[in-house]
Amino acid sequence: MRFKGSPEFEEFWSLLESESPRCLTIVVAAYFDEKLGDLLNQPKGSFDSRINNALADGLLTQNEHDDLHEIRKLRNAFAHNLRANSFDAAKSQQVNALKTWEIAVGKTPLAGLFPTANNRLLYVAGVFAVRLNHRPGRTGSPLPEPELWDTTAWPPVTSI
Repeated sequence: MRFKGSPEFEEFWSLLESESPRCLTIVVAAYFDEKLGDLLNQPKGSFDSRINNALADGLLTQNEHDDLHEIRKLRNAFAHNLRANSFDAAKSQQVNALKTWEIAVGKTPLAGLFPTANNRLLYVAGVFAVRLNHRPGRTGSPLPEPELWDTTAWPPVTSI
């Protein structure tokens, strides 16, 4: 399974698609922590504060905000437990409950294309990467959730 898009996005995908669940989660969180820091021009601060500031500044939708906090919690679960190296039932449920995933799978047959929590987290990360690279800038209030078929907000999926 591959996403097609900009060279930056395809590189992002290729760097993550073969990673372990622990590494995938930590790298995805680090990527969005850095990306939000850049968008906010906030070189210092926690991932938590960047997520909250990005919502307040109109760089995120409420669902993206909530999902990024869940990704942050997943990262912490992996980073603070040396023996956690895969998606157990609880972590898989956290991924399955990501609002962005629930919206996508509720309106399309994506569940079969992304059978594992690893695949689903990667899909959500891909959606966020595409969205954040197309954001016009700060609006001063949370953004509305984009329509499912807004091609600038959701990356196209192709099989290899």
